[in-house]
Amino acid sequence: MFSESTVFTQQAPNAWLTPARQGDGASAGGVYLIKGKVSGHDRAYSAVLKLSLMDGQTVDVDILVTRRGQIQEMVNVPGGIRALKVNPASDLTTPGNISVSLQRLSWLEYRFRQLRRIVPVFFRQSQQRRARAGLKLRTLFTNLNHAYGVSCRFRANAYMRSYADWHAEFYSVSPEDRHLMLKHLRHWAQPPHFQIFILTNESHGASSLADQTLDKQIYPHFSRIRLPYKGWVQALVALSQAPALDAMPGGAQAPVLGTAWTIILRHDTQLSEAALYWFAHRIVNANHPGVIYADHDSIGVDNRLSQPVFKPDWSPELLRATNYIGEVFTWRTRPLAPIWDVAQAASYSTTGALHSLLLALTADTPRVEHVLAPICHLNEETQRRVISLDTETRDVVAAHLQRQGIRASVEATGTGRCHVRYDLPEPLPLVTIVIPTRDGLAHLQCCIDSLLQKTSYSAYEIIVMDNQSVQPETLAYLKAIAFKPNIRVLSFDEPFNYSKINNRAVEQARGKIICLLNNDTEVISPEWLDEMVRLLMQDGIGVVGAKLLYEDDTVQHGGDTVGPGGCANHLHTGIGRDEPGYCGRALVSQELSAVTAACLLTHKSLYQALGGLNEIHLTVAFNDVDFCLRVRDKGLRVVWTPHALLYHHESITRGKDTSPAQILRARMEVEYMRMRWAHLMHHDPFYNPNLNYQHPDFSLSGMPHVMLPWDRK
Repeated sequence: MFSESTVFTQQAPNAWLTPARQGDGASAGGVYLIKGKVSGHDRAYSAVLKLSLMDGQTVDVDILVTRRGQIQEMVNVPGGIRALKVNPASDLTTPGNISVSLQRLSWLEYRFRQLRRIVPVFFRQSQQRRARAGLKLRTLFTNLNHAYGVSCRFRANAYMRSYADWHAEFYSVSPEDRHLMLKHLRHWAQPPHFQIFILTNESHGASSLADQTLDKQIYPHFSRIRLPYKGWVQALVALSQAPALDAMPGGAQAPVLGTAWTIILRHDTQLSEAALYWFAHRIVNANHPGVIYADHDSIGVDNRLSQPVFKPDWSPELLRATNYIGEVFTWRTRPLAPIWDVAQAASYSTTGALHSLLLALTADTPRVEHVLAPICHLNEETQRRVISLDTETRDVVAAHLQRQGIRASVEATGTGRCHVRYDLPEPLPLVTIVIPTRDGLAHLQCCIDSLLQKTSYSAYEIIVMDNQSVQPETLAYLKAIAFKPNIRVLSFDEPFNYSKINNRAVEQARGKIICLLNNDTEVISPEWLDEMVRLLMQDGIGVVGAKLLYEDDTVQHGGDTVGPGGCANHLHTGIGRDEPGYCGRALVSQELSAVTAACLLTHKSLYQALGGLNEIHLTVAFNDVDFCLRVRDKGLRVVWTPHALLYHHESITRGKDTSPAQILRARMEVEYMRMRWAHLMHHDPFYNPNLNYQHPDFSLSGMPHVMLPWDRK
């Protein structure tokens, strides 16, 4: 018999789900509301719901499993449903515990539920984002099913199909796009000209894959020169001495020096047909850039796109740790010999030489720009073969630092990455470590003991700010450690205000450098403070943060992102201690928007000049993020390093927000951050807007937050 609400349960892992009651089922066709609960994962992911119909057919439905393991979707099927199965769309293992219920809906309820999801989503999106997704007001009347599908994607911000499908949907070029590009080009008074060097050899013939994609470029102002693999470095330097060409295709006059730009391509690298337009648009509209790079992906033998690499905006520390920019970039043509050691670069592999060139070029320009689009397609097979040796990245970076007069040693830490250890100044600057506490003796003592026993940096003092501890054993311990020569215990006899506690401590600090440290942290790497001081003493760096682990050696804090997730969130939370994370970024130093004050290093003068942490609006949470953003507003960089390693037993002594007053305070702090930093919430420069902004897990966005340059409204 047909049941209006049927529960399907799983009899065994990876098996079809069948009705919980024998003889029950969804025996008629129509629209069904599917609700389910899936266990086994703590992050959202796309899945395929396979429906086995009464007539033997199988229907696949794209669904989203939320972070909490919930499924809620509607599906219209031609016949009754006798069994169903949930298959993850990626390489995730199918969870073991699944429960799904199906409820048949009337036509009116179906449409009502569609509109209830569409309307709020529709008005929260910008006109351009709606138009790009094909969600217009008339769509609600002409194609409600399409509008519902787009709204579901906006709401979940997750893509249900392959990356190749995603690229085709959002970055393929339509006839209308071509028309708009050519229309805009006519208004550019001085369009840039690209000299494109193709690295090739005799076996590649006259027309390579790179040549073929250049033939299809919409942007017309470019010329190409073929360079042999052997000797391409010297040839490039020689050609750069006279960047203006005698003539351009079609008899146009040569560009003047300053409008000529250079690109190097391997013979099998392909560009999207809009690639040069993206680059040219950035040149025309940015404020005198010197280098521009773009996102890229890989193209396989089947000509399918995969493995996208969505990069952060300009991060000089990251480029010193690894060539995150890759092979395809363009720079304002100028003589290279004065800034680049040609003889040294010629001894590297092509990969190493390009990294060396990037380091030289970016050090010689005040502005580096990033095209937020995957417009470069690298050959998948070539990428497997050209990975540089572990030591080559080390040698490339060490040579660059020496040429720049920066005193540092460089250690290889894996294929294509390294650790730059800047020299410490002499004498060592005094660091004041500020530790707020309230009772919680076991964790405070562990923190203090680990500092005293494991910290190799010698020039530090500790200020313990006691915020109304009452337990006798805690008071006795505080009295005892106060006799140590480099520890002071100060009293803060007011209600808990994390910002105010730290601000009062900094007023009493003797050190020129301040380290904010939670009392529930524990030192792991003896050189944690050496590493952070080395970075902080580099020009232009205002804040340094550490890598923090949970007790099970998974990552608790890999830096902070601002905007994704709604306000501010940690990156790479939950991955293993030595896992690379997205594009290897969990293992290398880099600029980020913010870091946690659970372990944060900054200059005392800067801290006080900015007024310290916000005591009024951010008494508990986000005060560290707010401080970092104010530091960045001053033109200084915030750097996170994985080479300063500590455990963090998060919020153990303070506890969680559970009371109505605490929940209200937390909500108000979130709202303050969203208002104060509203102009940053839509684009964290170090978290690519092609990635999921619903939750910062580096998964593919259901709808990229990227404006097409030829379609600005």
